[in-house]
This record gives sequence, structure tokens and C-alpha cells, in this order.
Amino acid sequence: MNADLWRSDPETAYGEWQRAEATGADRRAFSERSIVQHRSMFARFQRYLTSRGVTVAEFGTDHIDGFFADLDRDCAPGTSTRLRYLKLLDRLSRHLALLGLRADNPAASLLPQEHWPEDEPMPVFLWPDEDARLQELCRVVDFESFKEMRNRAIVAMLLGTGITAAELAAVTVDDLEVGARPSVFVRKRGPRLARRVPVDGFAAELLRAYGKARIGLSVSDGLLFIATAGGKPMKPATLGQCVRAALRLVDAAATDESPRLLRNTYGRRHLLEGKTNEQVSNLLGLSSHRTATRLRETIADPGDDDDQTGATA
Repeated sequence: MNADLWRSDPETAYGEWQRAEATGADRRAFSERSIVQHRSMFARFQRYLTSRGVTVAEFGTDHIDGFFADLDRDCAPGTSTRLRYLKLLDRLSRHLALLGLRADNPAASLLPQEHWPEDEPMPVFLWPDEDARLQELCRVVDFESFKEMRNRAIVAMLLGTGITAAELAAVTVDDLEVGARPSVFVRKRGPRLARRVPVDGFAAELLRAYGKARIGLSVSDGLLFIATAGGKPMKPATLGQCVRAALRLVDAAATDESPRLLRNTYGRRHLLEGKTNEQVSNLLGLSSHRTATRLRETIADPGDDDDQTGATA
């Protein structure tokens, strides 16, 4: 690559390098998702350097420290953001040294000081094959009772919308839209935002059938999911039992088999499908991107040299 482009237009040079030459530790090219993420990270660092009148050929450890001081105002402590930037700057510095634009690598001395966060456990989730088996369970079949259909619809709602157990317990019959594009309206609860969430396709038919069956009950209470014929709301323990029973049927397991497992699986599935952290956070009703960020960190990128693993245990 022409070294002059790094001097005149670093962001363009970085983008071209990512697509044409850059690789991870296993020498494999980065995925499209990683390229977009890396370019965004570099653009932020470049803006910091420009504001200080420093070029990519000149920055040192003091500039990296100053950049992190700015970054800390936007990022919660205990995340892997600093380590990700150091890995990016390490790769960048080594590349610029090969081009003769740098004689040193200021990130190299800082890398040993950073480690993947250990004070925050990995979020539990189902692997895609387990997710697929659980989705297959959320089909309309000849249920033996309304209770059996309700329990299966609970799993479909949790897995197909990502709402919380408390949100599910508060959903009313009128909140479920069962038209051509099924969705559920989730009311504001605590810090979580009110929102209308589309129902993922695999869960639509079952929730449509359950909604119709629920309307047919002579229950004055408007809750969509009821624990008794008298209309009592579902208890958290009962919702957990529905999740665990469904997991046993598809031979899946996790250390936390609560509705949170299905919420995380929903969020991770949408990240895998290409949605941004912001889009997934909006679907989950979160004003912060922290949950989406943590879920994204469980997604191993074949072209990235970050040592990450997802976990269901």
C-alpha cells in the first residue's frame, strides 16, 4: 500500500488496508462485521490524534493514555474496550513500521497490562443449534390442554421477542398484535423503555393460536398469560419451570435456565444476523448498549485475534 495515503488520508488508508491486507493472529482475513467495527474504532482514535495535532506516524504511549482517558468517560469500567483498542493499535503500529512510517510500537508495552475482564461473568445463552431446536419446539401442535399450549407459548414469547419475565407477566391480551406482522407492545417498566417488538417468525404461528385461545376464555382479567382460570398473573418460578421443561425436551442446558437465558439468546441471535448494538438494545428496551456489547463479545470472529469464547455453562 502507498505510504503517502497514510499521510494524507489515514482513514481511507486504514479502510483499504483492512480489506486488502489486514489479518488476525491466525492469518485469516477479518469478517465484514469486524472491518466495520475496526474502522469505526480507528476513526475515533484518528479524531483524537487530529485534535492534538498528531499523526499516526507520531503518536506514543502518552497519546494512547490520553485517548483512553477520553474513552473512559463513555465506557463503563470492566469492559474489554481498552484491550480491543490496544490490539488494534498494535496491529496498526506493526503495519506502519513495515511501511517505514514508524520506528516503534507504543501499544506493545501497554498490552501486557491489559486482560479480559474477569469480574463480570459471561452472559449465558444457547448456541445456535440449541436455539434452532428450541425454535422448532415452538410450533403449533395438538396440545393436550390450554395449560400445555400456554407453557409453550411462554417459551415462544421469551425466545421470539427477548422480553423479560416481568414484562411477559404484564403483557395484556390487547398488547399482542397477531396480524400479518405479529408484535407485542411492552409497557415501560423501571429503566426499560416502552416499545413494540416484532415477534420473530418461528414464534408467530404459536402466539397467534395462543392469543386466539386466550381470548376464548371467560376471564375478566386482561393479562395474556394467566396462572389460573381466575386470571391470576404468572409467578416468576412458574415461568422458570416453563423454560427448564422446554430445555429438557430439546436436550439443552445452561448454568442459568431462567427466562434471562432466552432473552440473551434472542439478543445474540439478532447480533449474529447483522443488527447493530443500538438496534439490539432498542429491541431489548435498554438505553445502554452494555448488554449488547457483552453479548457481541461472546461471538467469536474467525478473523479476529481476540481470544473469546461463548458459554452456556
